[in-house]
Amino acid sequence: MGLQPVSKLAIVPASARLIVVSNRLPLTLRKTDDGWKTEPSSGGLASAMNPLLRKDGGDWIGWAGVAGEQDQESRRTVLEEWAEKDRRFAVELPDDVAKGFYEGYANQTLWPVFHNFPSQLKFVSKAWEAYVEANRIFSQAVAEHYKQNDLIWVHDYHLMLLPQMLREQLPDAAIGFFLHIPFPSSEIFPVLPRREEVLEGLLGADLLAFQTHGYLQQFRAALLRVLGMESKIEQVAVGSRPVRLEALPIGIAPEEYTNLLKSDRTTAEQYAEWVARYKGRKVLLAVDRLDYTKGVLERLRAYAHLLRSSPELKEKVVLIQIAVPTREGIDTYQELRTEVNRLVGEINGKLGTPEWTPLVYINRSIDRTELVGLYKLADVCWVGSLRDGMNLVAKEYVTCKPEGDGVLVLSEFAGAAAEMGEALLINPFDEERTAATIERALALDEQERRLRMTTLHNRVLRNNVFRWGERFLASLREAVAERGRFIDTQPQRLRPTEVRDAYARGSRRLLILDYDGTLVPFAKRPQQAAPPPVILDTLSALASDPQNCVALMSGRSAENLDRWFGSVRGLWLAAEHGAELKASFISTWEPLRSQVPAEWKNTVMPILEHFVDRTPGSFVEEKKYALVWHYRMAEPEFGEWLANELVSMLEAMLAETELRAFRGEKIVEVKPVWANKGEVLNRLLVTWADLDFIFAAGDDRTDEDLFERLRSDAWTVHIGPGPTRASYVVADFERLRQVLKLFAESGSARKVS
Repeated sequence: MGLQPVSKLAIVPASARLIVVSNRLPLTLRKTDDGWKTEPSSGGLASAMNPLLRKDGGDWIGWAGVAGEQDQESRRTVLEEWAEKDRRFAVELPDDVAKGFYEGYANQTLWPVFHNFPSQLKFVSKAWEAYVEANRIFSQAVAEHYKQNDLIWVHDYHLMLLPQMLREQLPDAAIGFFLHIPFPSSEIFPVLPRREEVLEGLLGADLLAFQTHGYLQQFRAALLRVLGMESKIEQVAVGSRPVRLEALPIGIAPEEYTNLLKSDRTTAEQYAEWVARYKGRKVLLAVDRLDYTKGVLERLRAYAHLLRSSPELKEKVVLIQIAVPTREGIDTYQELRTEVNRLVGEINGKLGTPEWTPLVYINRSIDRTELVGLYKLADVCWVGSLRDGMNLVAKEYVTCKPEGDGVLVLSEFAGAAAEMGEALLINPFDEERTAATIERALALDEQERRLRMTTLHNRVLRNNVFRWGERFLASLREAVAERGRFIDTQPQRLRPTEVRDAYARGSRRLLILDYDGTLVPFAKRPQQAAPPPVILDTLSALASDPQNCVALMSGRSAENLDRWFGSVRGLWLAAEHGAELKASFISTWEPLRSQVPAEWKNTVMPILEHFVDRTPGSFVEEKKYALVWHYRMAEPEFGEWLANELVSMLEAMLAETELRAFRGEKIVEVKPVWANKGEVLNRLLVTWADLDFIFAAGDDRTDEDLFERLRSDAWTVHIGPGPTRASYVVADFERLRQVLKLFAESGSARKVS
């Protein structure tokens, strides 16, 4: 991940304008015989964001839907009215891009993986290309609207590449991202094609927010497993830029429902009609999009089981199932609709009577006036999602029960379950126990029912959409301010031409280089990291310059370093992080300490071998002065957890000795405390005095001893992310190679001149 240029002036004024970016606008165009008609969009996002923008103002950027070929002039006129009157700005996507983006990668690749349904995953490379292109088009649209100090709030899985695209175009912008759907487990997420690009796209944001702490933790696990990035529970460092992590469960606008209950005539009339129609019967209500993640089929099967196993409920209960059509162009959804229709017919045909239809099935969108009336009517609201980011139906139902006269039956796999523990929780995959819970809900005594519902009602009213939005925007402002404070105390990005010019001015130069992770990428096994010819050529060019002292300090054994670098004349070598030193002018290795006892290995080795037994993929490397437990090939989260346990155990055991346990890059190394690169530096400075240019580069904790001991004008360079005492950073080993190549070319040019 490259370092991003960011401003140190990172203060967002309280009056900053908000730009909301989502796949769809809260307005939808529909073609009628009379031309294009504007309709409000359904769904949780529109319900949540419309009140926020009405309250504080701002722009909304999103896709207007497929354009088609007819009556384009009148369509453009409507979109211009949206922009002028409502501040809703339409992004136009070519039809082939829109199809691949929405029906392809977003809803046949991302959606099933993020909902833990990898068996439903379909991936086509052209759909990925369309997803990238759509995000790019959105990025251009946002950049055109952006003004300094705007807050950009990107929504959901359709636009997961957008934060990084915006960061590249608008490096100083305040960018927040909220994921409305779940984030999958670290076992499922790696199945996702183009997983690295998706994570890197998200990390362009200043703030990443999720519905629950569970989803946040699963995102952190994915960072570790896929990108190898460690993180804190509240933050991950992307180079010299912090990305804040938050769990912010979304709310609703309760007044939009309670006001209809209090004063809307249509709602009151419909409710009165339904009360009369269903008099003497208990009403179960389910409201879903017709999606395989919502558990509609599982609910219908559980309902059929309930009716068969509890014949006393015959003609005394009715289930109203609302299933709003969605993504009808995708085969999976067409098949689901067919199966639901079949099951509805089977339940009513086999279990119904002339006086009683046990299941009322509504396969269309319904107006909010109808919905609010049904919420008020229902004795039980049945949310049976197999996987759901939040599920606002649960909160809408609770809002419409101010007197506490209802029961919420809620899937434990909906995000809402994390904050609605007073509901009766179900495992929707367990048909028998789900049916038993519904039966319990129907029979719940009044006192318990009112206590549960009143508590839920008050909490939903308190944690409404306005509070959610205010918390998100406050967190975004804090994240941007933290970015400014963080950068002020962090190393600068190394500028190759600047350091090259300083190198060229020097007449006595010291270059100290780490190896693994600095000159070459890490290998799964130590023996696989032999240097490529380009490294040998560069080191030879630098070491042959009489004005240079070049030292390679590595954790590798003396045997390895001799085999790989013995042919490079003029190169100093330090093995095992400084336990042994080989000067450029001698052919033998000299230990930094004489008569070093090795009996300690007999005590430590069994402990390391025990951890090898516990950790598949790990192994122990024995060096002359050290023992190293490698866990790069182990399961990442388990490896990190055991590494912490091992270091803690060894610290207690080695406290009274000259040995210490050190954490490195996917290793735990036990070695003498005196074997460090700082000690080698002292030896070098005895031989090379009066230096006017010092350059040191490394990537992990073992290099910090060196950085700490070098004088303040030295060019100390840390490779990759993470905390460091170095003054400068570069993104990766390739960037460092480019800098060393500039040094070598500078020396060659001087010789020629």
